[in-house]
Amino acid sequence: MKLTISLCTTVAFLFASCNDSPHKTTKTKAEHINKEVSKLRSIKKGDSLVYESPSFSSYTEKVKRGTGIISFYLDVNDRLDIWNMDNTKFGNIVLKKDLTYLTLNMPRKVIARKLVPEYEFAAFDFDAENLETDEKFIIIYINKAKRKVKKSGAKFVFASRN
Repeated sequence: MKLTISLCTTVAFLFASCNDSPHKTTKTKAEHINKEVSKLRSIKKGDSLVYESPSFSSYTEKVKRGTGIISFYLDVNDRLDIWNMDNTKFGNIVLKKDLTYLTLNMPRKVIARKLVPEYEFAAFDFDAENLETDEKFIIIYINKAKRKVKKSGAKFVFASRN
């Protein structure tokens, strides 16, 4: 008799525990889905995800800006400084000795032609104006606005859209 009561109590306890578990999981899944939906709402219709990490994501868009595409290359300890047109810092990208990239001061969401800060697949491609547009700077487009990078010291290849 004690064994039967003990067995019934154990089964009832397990049944109650199992019933609680899906509610907690469902709530967590619902919170996760709500987070994803609000993230998707901030992405414009023409934007396509290119790269995503916990702290940074990059998108590309269908609209082509400027007269061509510029691709930057970084060696170990190189730094790509990106400036706003009013000479304030927009952000920078650094290739560290351990072959990881830092995206310092960059917004969490960046729209560029192709921006992938992972060593194996690295790509730093931006829509750009003709190189003769400015004597000291390369004019690029990030987040649908003009930005600039100093020509001196930059390693890049420019391809015209013509």
